[in-house]
Amino acid sequence: MFNSKIIDLIIGVVMAYFAYDRISTGHTGMGIFFAVLALLNLLAFYLKIRTDKNVQQNQ
Repeated sequence: MFNSKIIDLIIGVVMAYFAYDRISTGHTGMGIFFAVLALLNLLAFYLKIRTDKNVQQNQ
């Protein structure tokens, strides 16, 4: 149904929104936590895209 890359992207964007929302309401600790989770999901998305490109070039 959904590719795992798309799921990583969606979760990263949602976590970034949660981070912004938490920081704007004054819950800085939870905001930083969500920001780190968002960055990790977006990093996983980037690495999966890069790996797929390398695999396609080697074939």
